[in-house]
Amino acid sequence: MVEEEGTCVTMEVEQWCEQIQVPVVLHSLLNDFSAVTDYRTLRDSLPRRLATALQCRCVLLYLRVGETLQLASGSFNDVPGWSAALLAVAHVNPVDIQGGEPEACAWRERCVIQRPETAEPTLLAVPLLYRQRAIGVLVLLRGHDEADVPREDMAHFPHCWAADSATIVNAVADVVALLLENTRLLERDRERIHELSLLNSISSQMNSSIFEIERLRNVVLQRTREISSADLCELLEPTTDLTTISWITPRLRSLLFQRFREQRALTPIIIERPGDGKHAYVNDYFAELPARINTFFALPLLSSQPLAKPALETLDWAVLDDIKNIPPSHLFGCVVGGYYRPWKMRRSESALLQVVVSQASAVLENIHLVEEVVQARNEARKLLRQVLDDQRLHELILESVPSGLIATDQSGRIHTFNRAAAIILGYHPYEVLGQQLKRILNLRTARTSTARSVEVEPTTMAQQEGFLAGMHIGEVQSETLLTVDRYERKLVLEVDMRPLYDDTGTQMGLLTTFIDVTAMHRLEEEKRRLDRLASLGEMAASVAHEVRNPLASIKTSMQMLHDDLLGEDALALNRSQQREWILESVGVVRKEVERLDTIVRDLLLFAKPHQLHRVRCDIVELCEQVLALVQNQCTDANVAIHRIFDEMPPIWVDTGQIEQVLLNLYLNALQAMPDGGILTVHGHCISTEQAIYDTADSDCPPTQKPSGASGTAVSAYSWLIDKQVMHKEFRVPQWVEIIVRDTGIGMSPDQLEHIFQPFYTTKAHGIGLGLAISRRLIEDHGGYLRIESQYGYGATVAIRMPFVADTGGSEDN
Repeated sequence: MVEEEGTCVTMEVEQWCEQIQVPVVLHSLLNDFSAVTDYRTLRDSLPRRLATALQCRCVLLYLRVGETLQLASGSFNDVPGWSAALLAVAHVNPVDIQGGEPEACAWRERCVIQRPETAEPTLLAVPLLYRQRAIGVLVLLRGHDEADVPREDMAHFPHCWAADSATIVNAVADVVALLLENTRLLERDRERIHELSLLNSISSQMNSSIFEIERLRNVVLQRTREISSADLCELLEPTTDLTTISWITPRLRSLLFQRFREQRALTPIIIERPGDGKHAYVNDYFAELPARINTFFALPLLSSQPLAKPALETLDWAVLDDIKNIPPSHLFGCVVGGYYRPWKMRRSESALLQVVVSQASAVLENIHLVEEVVQARNEARKLLRQVLDDQRLHELILESVPSGLIATDQSGRIHTFNRAAAIILGYHPYEVLGQQLKRILNLRTARTSTARSVEVEPTTMAQQEGFLAGMHIGEVQSETLLTVDRYERKLVLEVDMRPLYDDTGTQMGLLTTFIDVTAMHRLEEEKRRLDRLASLGEMAASVAHEVRNPLASIKTSMQMLHDDLLGEDALALNRSQQREWILESVGVVRKEVERLDTIVRDLLLFAKPHQLHRVRCDIVELCEQVLALVQNQCTDANVAIHRIFDEMPPIWVDTGQIEQVLLNLYLNALQAMPDGGILTVHGHCISTEQAIYDTADSDCPPTQKPSGASGTAVSAYSWLIDKQVMHKEFRVPQWVEIIVRDTGIGMSPDQLEHIFQPFYTTKAHGIGLGLAISRRLIEDHGGYLRIESQYGYGATVAIRMPFVADTGGSEDN
């Protein structure tokens, strides 16, 4: 009997399997669900449709979530919804994929699992495979439960699964997996397209609001409400007036800003009542929120980098006292929202909200960056205008300088050429910029001159080389330059050349300034010519006066002799008386003729230049020789001679001229002491600097002059002194000084002013050429005379000459 019943069941199952036509089922599934685009609808509809198509009592659909399988949908006895019978056979709790349930085994083994494993299985667990990847498990149940299924319906369902049912359900499971995954992917693509469209719209709106901050606020609030469906939504900024927002308190804003400052990320805050005991800040938030708000969220507006000062000033963070400790370098504000009902925000909504605040943060940052750029641009424009104004001022100063100015680089190329230089030299700046300076000013024609010298002396080749070398080693060079302008007109320029240094002290070029002294030079030449004519006139008058006196004596003597010889008294005189009288007249004539000869000789000695014949001599011995000549006169005049001579090396001088100078000074000193006195002669060496600077810019040097005394020091060769200052090759190691001092009556300041004028004398006898001749002879040796005197205290005359130890084999030197 049992075998007969088993045979009947098998025949029944085979009969039902023959009724399930796989192509028809698959075609029906594809026709029914290919047009379904909603994944949830497809997921919920498939179990009921499969139960009918596969003639089974219950169909359960499990989908993988993490490491578990969770019930997604099901159908039991064709009853819609989650019936008690369905929940009785389904696993409501997640099924661990490593467990022993049939669903887990089918997932792991990727094949159909039967339960029970006898000849009449009632449960099939079929894995849903899509491209060799399992996405879930489909559970198919057969069998009769008389308590739940009416007897008239039992005929519609087979009792168990046949042996070849696994092949049928595998094919159906593949189609189900294909439908589910394609629909899910299609829905995800639609959602993605929608999100991208939404993001594109948000980005477009926000980018178009970059210059309108109020419009940006409205866009942020509109999109936040649209995505979140919140009942309340606001944009909080540090400057927001909270009196217009009733549900946000200042403390809540301070707490939110403090929280976002600490986390410095776009992570939103989403909280629900009644709160969270693990996080105290959640309860603090709800304490500040109205009781009717059950769900609250907040998202920060953060900048990606610290803001500059202009952006900080725009934010005005000093408005709120309770958020002073929040650095304004990152936080712009936050977007807050609330729900009156409990609300579970989906992950996609949270992501979209984060995108909105991220876009808004970027736009706000761009707004502040634009403000910063605009302010920086304005500052740059202001600085540029200031630089241009300064540059223009410098150009105006350069153009207004009356002196010519030329600046060159290290290679000597001109890069600055002012208007005065163009006027003086006749060149346009465009003609000379970039050219070598030596093409405009040939510095090898440099000459040296001073205000006292009447000539412009050309320098030697060695001096020119020294001048050019000095320009490159950073020394300041000052010279008088004889050159020509562009039109070959002669110019006399006073040139000053000095190095140009940068901020690090490195020489970067040369600065050449010059003034045109051609007109002044011509005026000086004219003045010197007129002075020479005036001097010649004065000299002619003096010479005429000096010559007339002897001539008058000669004329008177000759006239008297002529009258006496022709008169009657001449006949009465005897021959001896006539001879005596004639000899007396002839003696007068001879004396006056000798006087005329002396005047002419001294005049020629003063006016005619003399050739120096230098020889090596001992200056102390030379002084002693001249003193020996006046020794008898000193004894007769009761004048004592004091000799003070330091050790001095030999010197090269014209001994005849120096003897004449010393003799003249000794005789003048004797004549100034008619009642006796002391004649002091002091010889020693002095430094070159003292010899030079005792005469610098003054005819009355302050050194070696008694208090209240008057003095004068004359050097017609002061150009040599200037050259010794500027050029090392002109310098001598030391100077020799011979001082002649008397204790006579001295001279008044008025007498000192004319002491060197020709034919000026304070004596009863003499023509007044002695000191003038002496000065000329000393100046021929490159030195000068220095006279100091105070009336009633005698006079001091100093002879100063450069110490020439060797002439180098040339007498002219």
